Amino acid sequence: MKTKYIIVVLVLLSIQSFAQQSSVFNQYIFNPMTINPAYAGTKQWTSINSVYTAQWTGLDGAPTTQMISIEGAPLESMGLGLQFINDRIGAQYQQSLYGSYSYILKLNDKLKLSMGLAAGISYFTLDGTKLNAETIDDAAVPLTRVNSLRFDPKFGLFLYSQRFYAGLSSTDLLGDLIQSPDGLATAQQRHYYLTAGYVFDLNKDIKLKPSFLIREDFKALTNFDVSTYFLFKETFWLGATYRFGADLISSETLDNTLKSRDALVFMTEWNITKSFVIGYSYTHSMTALSGFSGHEIMIDYTLPRKLDTRMKTPRYF
Repeated sequence: MKTKYIIVVLVLLSIQSFAQQSSVFNQYIFNPMTINPAYAGTKQWTSINSVYTAQWTGLDGAPTTQMISIEGAPLESMGLGLQFINDRIGAQYQQSLYGSYSYILKLNDKLKLSMGLAAGISYFTLDGTKLNAETIDDAAVPLTRVNSLRFDPKFGLFLYSQRFYAGLSSTDLLGDLIQSPDGLATAQQRHYYLTAGYVFDLNKDIKLKPSFLIREDFKALTNFDVSTYFLFKETFWLGATYRFGADLISSETLDNTLKSRDALVFMTEWNITKSFVIGYSYTHSMTALSGFSGHEIMIDYTLPRKLDTRMKTPRYF
């Protein structure tokens, strides 16, 4: 059993075109704060969001992640957010807590620009009791649980209107500067995100929302999400995302031997009320792991700033 755990961990880390160091959520499309702290407060409402995601269910040691966040706007020009993430892959665990601040600048009657910072701590655990070394006294394989605590800042920009958004953000800002002193914890890498989307009216009952997301850490393949979603009668979202890796950057430190890792994500969101939203996504891997599907469940509740007010429109992003 110990041998199986270490094999699974190594396989999962090598399979993913985008490092598992940063949790991958499918429904960031409806809560961009998972990748960009500047999103906090942009809706001008207080929202509580929770997500559970499981990749490659049925495979021992496969990644699972739980996230809960709250964000809102105490002032029209200021957003605040709080986010907790619990991530597990094989024998490795990570718990992270972030506080976010954003300053929202009105550019004109339609466009606003939010500038955000997040500061947090990440607590890493490697459970050596679930690992088995090939050689005796292998220094890279601990015999017990080892822990590491790190400061983890983020930065982001978020440009948006009622129908359009574009975001640029970076996480693990100190990732390239902090190394594990004992070599037992994988060094974090700085990650960059570029995303944009727009909501079109097809007719009075159907809206179309195309979007994209680019993830980059300059250590593996560039990861792309290309998405198309439909909104029916301001209530029901239905769509899909095509996720793939591409070798856009060549360098001596980049592992260009990796192949593209493709996946299809099918997602639905249901605005049960103007404030209460539930969502589900199903991931089908188009690799050797195609027999192991991924699932994600999201629950979101939005509170108006005043009890006697209502949200004018459903959330588009």
